[in-house]
Amino acid sequence: MERLSSSEPVDSTSPVEVKINGKMMTVDKVVTGPLCNDQWKGSVYVACDVQVFKWEEEPLFLKSCDLGIEPGTVVYVAYHNDAAYYNGCSCHTGEQP
Repeated sequence: MERLSSSEPVDSTSPVEVKINGKMMTVDKVVTGPLCNDQWKGSVYVACDVQVFKWEEEPLFLKSCDLGIEPGTVVYVAYHNDAAYYNGCSCHTGEQP
């Protein structure tokens, strides 16, 4: 199992320990780089260096994105102060959870 701080970029699909809110936690996947064309399940940490589509008014950069998030997935988002999201990323798709 890899260990890294939340500031270290890594593409990982195996369990990884990351520092979230000052505490080491194991997540199933760390996402860096392009955010689309992926499937998430379990626990996912979205690092600060992800790449998203440009938006004009509302941040709906996942609206035309091929991103599947299985029910029950916990998504930790570095850009949102490591907040945990339990209902997918609906605020960026425009869809209701």
